[in-house]
Amino acid sequence: MTDLEDRVRSRVAELTANHDIPGATWALVRGSGDDRRVHVESIGRYADDSIFRVASLTKPIVAVLTAALACDGVLGLDDPVERWVPELTGRQVLRAPDAELDDVVPPARSLTVSDVLEMGAGLGWGPVLEGTPLQRAQAEQQLESTWLPSPLEPDEWVRRLGSVPMAHQPGEGWLYQMSYDLLTVVLERATATPLDKLLRDRLLTPAGMTETGWSVGPAPLDRVPAQYFPNRAGERVEVAPPADPSLLELPAFRSSATGLLSTAADLARFIELLLDEGDAPGGRVLPAAAVRHLSQDRLGAGARPMAVADLGPTLGWGHGVAVDLEPRFPGSHAGRFGWHGGTGASLWVDPSAGVGAAILTQHGMGGTTGADYVEAFFAAVHAV
Repeated sequence: MTDLEDRVRSRVAELTANHDIPGATWALVRGSGDDRRVHVESIGRYADDSIFRVASLTKPIVAVLTAALACDGVLGLDDPVERWVPELTGRQVLRAPDAELDDVVPPARSLTVSDVLEMGAGLGWGPVLEGTPLQRAQAEQQLESTWLPSPLEPDEWVRRLGSVPMAHQPGEGWLYQMSYDLLTVVLERATATPLDKLLRDRLLTPAGMTETGWSVGPAPLDRVPAQYFPNRAGERVEVAPPADPSLLELPAFRSSATGLLSTAADLARFIELLLDEGDAPGGRVLPAAAVRHLSQDRLGAGARPMAVADLGPTLGWGHGVAVDLEPRFPGSHAGRFGWHGGTGASLWVDPSAGVGAAILTQHGMGGTTGADYVEAFFAAVHAV
């Protein structure tokens, strides 16, 4: 065991002993070429091949898919979304995020695919919407996704979205989550292909990610642990049983925002894809420049103040990933990028250090900014 692996294992063992988490599975990737080392390990109640709900880690995975499709010429990042989703043509914009739903102005321009990737589609979660008519409308129309996708079929979802105004002008704000639900509709219509098949064929298979998807087969179902979230008292409450039989079926809405399941080994392969700037065992998935593009901070002047409530002052947002604007830990670098899954997952890549890591648990977080155990894990990954 290397110093890095030993250090991380010791830190996770401390977290387990202190009951921050009852166990974890993690992946460490470092180096390149013949010096590449990939390490997967578990402690506590999990096995190395446990299958976890990874929630919002769906976003960076589908963002990479979107970048690959853009490189293929299937769609353009500057394409108007209305090209694929005509139901949104002429969708109005609230005069202010807390305005009544009929207090609207016309959009200044078309919403683009890049706007969607940058959380700029004008719907979602954020303090600016709390208690507003728009937030109530999102809930009443069943547009909201959480760690679970919306129960609606995508065509019905987008039909309802067309009746709800945007919280801000296209691309001029930042609201978490539901821009990536819209991304599903864009990708499926641009390719005339269900998102699960599209993701498998264009990204998962060439990357060697054989156990990632929105459903699980009967044989591996027993490897899926229960899912827990904290209640208001901080107690962990089971919200889905172990070997949840609902996971045998694909959800009606294969959301680009949430819902994927994966293993530490598969996420290690995704980390390798990012560290190798788009190269994979099954061939190049996307050009190196496309990987660098998605991991650059793209928050504009209107979006940054809205994003700070979720990201904090030291994180930017690219396409599907948050980006460290300054070193977060001793030994890490500005430009490190990744994201969290609210079900208890986190994945980050530091290209300057040649290191990436992911941690998986079944114990949900309270928000978008991670949890104490996630911070402790990555501090150990980068410690010098």
